[in-house]
Amino acid sequence: MKQFTTRQIVLLSMLMEAGISGMHAPTQAADYAQQHAYWTCAMAAIVICLPIWAMLRLKRRFPDQDLLEAIVSSHPVLGRMLLAMYLILFLILFARDLRIMTDLVEVTLLPLTPIVVISLILLLTLTFMAKGGISTIVSMAEFTVPALIMTLLTMPLFFGGNIDFSAMRPYLHPDIGGVVKGSWRMLGYMADLMILPFIISGRSYNARSAWLGHLVGTVFMIIVVLLEELVIGVPIMSRLFYPTYELGRQLQLTDFLDRFDLFVGALTVPTLLTKIGVDLYVASLAVKRMFAHTRGGLMVWPVGLLGYVCSFMLFSNIVQIYNFSREWTVVMIVFFVVMPFVLWLLLRPKPEEVNDDYKPSGEVSGRQEDQQESREASRTS
Repeated sequence: MKQFTTRQIVLLSMLMEAGISGMHAPTQAADYAQQHAYWTCAMAAIVICLPIWAMLRLKRRFPDQDLLEAIVSSHPVLGRMLLAMYLILFLILFARDLRIMTDLVEVTLLPLTPIVVISLILLLTLTFMAKGGISTIVSMAEFTVPALIMTLLTMPLFFGGNIDFSAMRPYLHPDIGGVVKGSWRMLGYMADLMILPFIISGRSYNARSAWLGHLVGTVFMIIVVLLEELVIGVPIMSRLFYPTYELGRQLQLTDFLDRFDLFVGALTVPTLLTKIGVDLYVASLAVKRMFAHTRGGLMVWPVGLLGYVCSFMLFSNIVQIYNFSREWTVVMIVFFVVMPFVLWLLLRPKPEEVNDDYKPSGEVSGRQEDQQESREASRTS
C-alpha cells in the first residue's frame, strides 16, 4: 500500500473534519449556543480524541493494512458482516454530502439548471476521482486545501469594519445547555475524520499525523465559526443553511470586484468535491474488501449510482438533512466513537503460518551432518 507523508495526512484530516462541517453545521451550533458557538467545535473535538487514540493503538497491530482489510483478515465471516454495516453507513454519508453539495450548487451557481442534472454532473466528477484511487484524492487535497487555508487567513484583512466584536457579548456567561446541544450537532459532521483509518495503512496514519491533522481541522472550524459570528451576526447566522457562503459574499474589495465570492466559491467547490470523493472511495473499498475477487475500480460506478439514488430517496430537500442531524449523531457515535474501542479489543493479527516444507538453515545443516556421519559409520563397519 502506498505510503503518505505527514503533511498529506494533515491536509486530508483537515479536509474530512472541516469540509462539509464548515458549510452546514455552524448554523445549528449558533442556533443553540448563540454567541458561544465556537465552543461547540472544541467540545466535539475533545470527544473525537478518544476514538483517535483507540485507532492509533489498533493500527500498530496492522502497520501494512487499512482497517477494512484488517477486519476481514482477523475475522473472515464476522468481519464481512461488520463491513456490510459500515457499507450502509458510508452510502448514507455519501448520499448526505452529495445532496448538500447539489443543493449548494443549485442555490448559488446554477439556479435554472434541474437538480437531477447538477447531481449527475457532480457524480460523474466524483466517480473519475474515486477511480483514480487514494493517491489521486490526496494529490487533489494537496492543491485545494492549502488554497482554502490561505483564503481563510486573508479574509479578516478584507472585512475591515464589518467585524463587530460586540456580537460575542457576554463573553463569560455561556449557556452550557445550548453549547452541549450545539456540540451534539457539530459532532455528527466533524466525526467524518474517523474515515481516514479505514483507507490508510498504519504506517502512514501515525500519532504525529493524526493528532496534528485533528488539531489543524479543529482550529480551522473555530476560525470559520468566529468569522461568521463577527461578520454576519448570530441572529442571521442561525437562520441560514449555508452561512459560510454568505460569509464569502461579504467580501468586497472594490466596486469592480463586488462578486469576489465567486473566486472563493471556485476554491471551495473543488475542496468539497474532494471530500465527497473520499466518501465514494471508502464505500467502493468496503465492497472490494467484502468480495476479494472484485476490482475496486469496477465498483465505483455501481456504488456511485446507488448513492445518487439514495441522495434523493432519503433526503428530498435540505430541510430534512437539517432535521436529521440529531439522530445522525447517534449513528456516528456508535460507529466512529464506540466501535473503535470494540475493534481495538477484538482485532488481533493472525500468526504467520509456518510451512511444513520450510526448515531453518541450522536444522537442515544439522541433519545433513548426521546423515554424513551415519554413512561414514556404515562404511567403517
